[in-house]
Amino acid sequence: MKQKKCSPSRFLIFITILFKVVETVPANAYVNLFYFNPMNNSTVTDECECGLYGLNSPLTSAQGLVGIPKSANLLACDYNTEFTVTETPWIALIERGNCTFAEKIKLATRRGAEAVVIYNAPNRGSYTIPMSHVGARDIVAIMIGNQKGTEILRRIESGLQVSMVIEVGKKHGPWMNHYSIFFVSVSFFIVTAATVGYFIFYSARRLRLARAQNRRQRQLKAEAKKAIGQLQLRTLKQGDKETGPDGDSCAVCIEAYKPNEVVRILTCNHLFHKNCIDPWLLEHRTCPMCKCDILKALGIEPDIEDGVESIQATASNEMPTITSVNEEDNRSETASSGYASVQGTDEPALEEHTAAENGNHDDLHLVNNDSQSPAVDVLPHLSNPSFEEDEACDHEIRS
Repeated sequence: MKQKKCSPSRFLIFITILFKVVETVPANAYVNLFYFNPMNNSTVTDECECGLYGLNSPLTSAQGLVGIPKSANLLACDYNTEFTVTETPWIALIERGNCTFAEKIKLATRRGAEAVVIYNAPNRGSYTIPMSHVGARDIVAIMIGNQKGTEILRRIESGLQVSMVIEVGKKHGPWMNHYSIFFVSVSFFIVTAATVGYFIFYSARRLRLARAQNRRQRQLKAEAKKAIGQLQLRTLKQGDKETGPDGDSCAVCIEAYKPNEVVRILTCNHLFHKNCIDPWLLEHRTCPMCKCDILKALGIEPDIEDGVESIQATASNEMPTITSVNEEDNRSETASSGYASVQGTDEPALEEHTAAENGNHDDLHLVNNDSQSPAVDVLPHLSNPSFEEDEACDHEIRS
């Protein structure tokens, strides 16, 4: 069952829609009130962030005396409604109801109001809503709660002069602040959870692969130790071909062979210093010269546990036949370069090998000098058949 992945394009579309919605949310308004008592020449101030700009209102400041309708009700739905204040600048205070917000605002605008404050209907407390007043866009219009509007109305009716200063508050309403916090929190949680989940999955996968690789390496090293113990050791002596002036050098340390040095003979008949080749075989398990795999040559095939190794093994088994033939030719030519010569005057097994090369081509049984190591069958070096045939023909012509 496939899991649905969250497309980045869908996430961007969601963010775009969210910001479009945010743009339609009204801004808060700071309402500063000044109650002037002409009887004792005193002023009382009051301020609150209790207003909400209309959806079509310009987000600017406004100030002036507060005036109320001169009628039996304060709804200002009658076209002929007048207000208690006419000195500019002044702000109209109107109760919600009976007609649209746009009609109330247009009426106050015709009477010269600088701004319009509409307070909510009775029994609504401090609750405010976003006002839509299409057609009345050129004047500041805010809504305040019924409780605040009624308080201002009572002060005016008691004979106090009320001045108001309207200033732009927070960009979005209180509910939007809570929504923003919720949205940011959820988004942060989702992103963090996804990041941590991916990190855990990636780390677990890396750890599993590392453990499998380490287990595989330990297994191969253990098999390589067994294989190294089955390889022949030889102590070079004075007069051996390898210690002579025309003798070869160790391909690992690039130093000439000396008498009394212990060398190890691989299954491909190449020999190296024991101290040089043993660490190499533990890590690589192949001849440094011809890349012959000692595990395969000795018939040691460790179990392959992980899928990667099985894929590699399958790919290696499906190699073309031409590659195998070329490898055999390369091994034959390399072995004939001098490293295949491992005879010694005191080595019976090497004498057998010499006899086999002279024409018998029998299996050579190399016996480890260590009495504790078992005898191992090592394939003799076979020359190129086509090369031998050409050589025989050449010999007949010369004779």
